[in-house]
Amino acid sequence: MASNVSWARTPNRSERTAPARAASPVSYEYWLRRLAEEGQVREEDLPKAAESAYRAYMAQMSRKAADARRKNAAARKKKRAA
Repeated sequence: MASNVSWARTPNRSERTAPARAASPVSYEYWLRRLAEEGQVREEDLPKAAESAYRAYMAQMSRKAADARRKNAAARKKKRAA
């Protein structure tokens, strides 16, 4: 109940959730900040490196989702055959 009351009193939901979105790996800014903190990439190369890191992360997530779908389909097929 408390969370519903809190959200009901929130005038700008997007503003309230902005810090969480910025701290998420699905945010380009996350990768830019992370690579800058690591200090291994030159300052002028940070935007391209962050874009590559972001794309690699999204490809990894896509691969995991495809593997899970494949595994679930095989389990359903095996269950139907039994």
